Amino acid sequence: MIKSACVAVSAAALVAFSVVAAEKAPDSFSNLMKANGAAMQSIGKAADSKDYDSIAKTAATLQANFQEIGKFWTARKDDEALKHCTAAFKASSDLAAAAKAMNDGGIAESRKALGSACAGCHTAKREKLPDGSFQIK
Repeated sequence: MIKSACVAVSAAALVAFSVVAAEKAPDSFSNLMKANGAAMQSIGKAADSKDYDSIAKTAATLQANFQEIGKFWTARKDDEALKHCTAAFKASSDLAAAAKAMNDGGIAESRKALGSACAGCHTAKREKLPDGSFQIK
């Protein structure tokens, strides 16, 4: 009987922690994420047409966005998310440099690294809700 009660209390605590741990992202954070998604699409189109100036400008926007995103994760003391954010910032910096050098191989590598950093964080820290929006795990 006591064992059953302990299991029930533990399960309830776990569910309560899960509910508390997940939260809707602040609008400022969501706006940065949406801007980054649009930037990634823009970079893809610019890379296809070899528009190096657009790639460099958009990569600079990503760098600025990832600085703000890094502040968000630093305030939350989330080292895992910050690691992904730092990798994304570096990939954005590398992308800007590759675009300025008109280095197609470097652009491709940087885009791949950027996508990987974003995907890693989204997998670890983002949960899709039934309405199609996302919350932070």
